[in-house]
Amino acid sequence: MKLLTSFGIIFALICSAQTATAGKTVDPETPLLESSVPFTPEDLYDIALRYNPDHQKNVQNATLSGIGQRSARGTLMPVVDVGYQIAQSNYYQPTYVNPDGSVSTFPTVQETYAAVFDTINGNVFPGWNPDSVTTVYYPVPEGKSRTSVGWVTVRETLQLGGQQLFGILNAKIQRHINDLQISTSENELQYSIRQNYYNVLAQKRLLDLALQLLEQRREQYRLAQARFEVGSVTELDVLQAEIDVGNQENAVIESENALKLAREGLNAILGVDLDSKYDLVDDLDIFEPEFSLENLSREAILSRPDYRSYQEQERYRLNQVRSRRGEFLPDLSAAITHSRSENSGASVPFTLTPRNRNTSMSLTLSWNLFSGFSDQAQYEESRVSLYNARHDRKKQEQAVEQEVRQAYYTLIQTYEQSRVAEKNRELASRQLELEQERYRLGATSQLNLRAAQVTYEQAETDHIANIFNFWINLAALERAVGRNLRNAG
Repeated sequence: MKLLTSFGIIFALICSAQTATAGKTVDPETPLLESSVPFTPEDLYDIALRYNPDHQKNVQNATLSGIGQRSARGTLMPVVDVGYQIAQSNYYQPTYVNPDGSVSTFPTVQETYAAVFDTINGNVFPGWNPDSVTTVYYPVPEGKSRTSVGWVTVRETLQLGGQQLFGILNAKIQRHINDLQISTSENELQYSIRQNYYNVLAQKRLLDLALQLLEQRREQYRLAQARFEVGSVTELDVLQAEIDVGNQENAVIESENALKLAREGLNAILGVDLDSKYDLVDDLDIFEPEFSLENLSREAILSRPDYRSYQEQERYRLNQVRSRRGEFLPDLSAAITHSRSENSGASVPFTLTPRNRNTSMSLTLSWNLFSGFSDQAQYEESRVSLYNARHDRKKQEQAVEQEVRQAYYTLIQTYEQSRVAEKNRELASRQLELEQERYRLGATSQLNLRAAQVTYEQAETDHIANIFNFWINLAALERAVGRNLRNAG
């Protein structure tokens, strides 16, 4: 009965552990985002942390760190094995082997002397009567037997080379690596959001510019009609002005579609419904970046989670080398087994309380002195992996510094170009105003006016591109460094 109670307790503990660790499966949510309040990149980043599928996958993968650490610690805990078995044996043996090697069969009939009993001095002695022969019938031996067995075994193994300890250390390192992967995902997600955020704003400004140019083309068309009516220009000017209006209407349609695609691209990064509608804060001004390239490179090495992950990988490989070296040392194991059993005939039912008891204990020291060089091969492979991990870390260090330098140079270039673009914008606007006035007065041709319009459109487009390229490049520099730089200018 005690054995049965032990089985019940252990089974209940296992069920409780499985119930506690079982997680509910929830379908990912794709909400429809609508708001009358404009969002900043920080607002959208908070939303993406909840709904971006790729980031959520990294978060879920990191949840395995807990069970990984518990599993590593569990290698130092004893293994408990419990079992209960019932068995029934049916036998039917119609043949048997004689002492001379011949085979006989059942049933059989044999003649033998009759048994007699003599009484001498009050004592009964059995014997055989040689004068009396009797016949004995032997049927086919057959029957059933039943066995009930239960057992509990506790085993503890210690690897004297420290493999279990290094496994625990590596489980902790793996948890840190998983956390760094989440940080890397957050860094990449923030960059993607800002890149798409600025692209939406750029497309919105380009659409506003296209509408502004459309109004200019219509005004030019009305002016051409008026001048044609008074005979100042030919019909060719009117036709060309009308064509320019049509071309600009197509440009507006193209800009509207580009804005729609940009919004849907941003919604896809957020992980929300593609039809989500909301406004974005547009208060971006270009400032002079006064960063120190040397400080940025130094900060990137300290802040970048992907580089720190390479450092942790190197530590992980070092522990693997130490663990493989420990394979050359022996293992110490101890075990204790308690079992209960009972054999019975077919008419006796199986029992949960067997009466036969047996307890055995063992202590074993095992040392694998030769295994066909497999341990040596695994040890050498771990050393090569450590060597490669060190080179990977060095390579990543150079890649991080190169990425910081490229982002920094590109940002400075964009800033310098923006100053030229701003000046060109002012000059092109003034030029267009003068040509419009001269055309109205009949002092210039439509060809000169169109050239001024093209110059103005290009200058405005370059101005918009430089503003948002500056902020996109700033986001790229923040991604390369691994921290926010917008308050460090």
